[in-house]
Amino acid sequence: MRVAAFRCPRRRGTAAVEFALLSPMLLGLLLGIWEVGRLVESQEILGNAAREAGRQASTGQRSADQVKQSAKSYVERAGLSSTGIDVQLVNLTNSGRGDPTKAQQLDRFEVKVRLPFANVKWIFLKQFTTVETLSARTEWTSMNNVPVVISKTLPIE
Repeated sequence: MRVAAFRCPRRRGTAAVEFALLSPMLLGLLLGIWEVGRLVESQEILGNAAREAGRQASTGQRSADQVKQSAKSYVERAGLSSTGIDVQLVNLTNSGRGDPTKAQQLDRFEVKVRLPFANVKWIFLKQFTTVETLSARTEWTSMNNVPVVISKTLPIE
């Protein structure tokens, strides 16, 4: 008895055609993931810039302009364009003492940092989102004139 040989029809080039059809969708998906990652990274950088500015304001040793410049410098050092950046520093306890050097102990400062989304985007994410501005906000308490006591004696148990 002879066993009939079963032959598959030739499918030369099928994988290339499938790849050609799916590659635009796959590329778009990868670029979208990349852009969302960039958005999240930029939001984290703004949060860190606001936190650093708030920390400097809380010491009472830097003026309002120096605090704002430190937030702007942080953004620039992180590799983002600071074009159009808006840094606001507000004394929430007493608006008359807006400069951190004139703040009293325990005054609350609010720092807001805003950056146009156009400074951050790389590709086409703007077509899928309505985000125009990235922003971060933080609050710090002024520790201006808080005495630091250093004990010269060693604790002995």
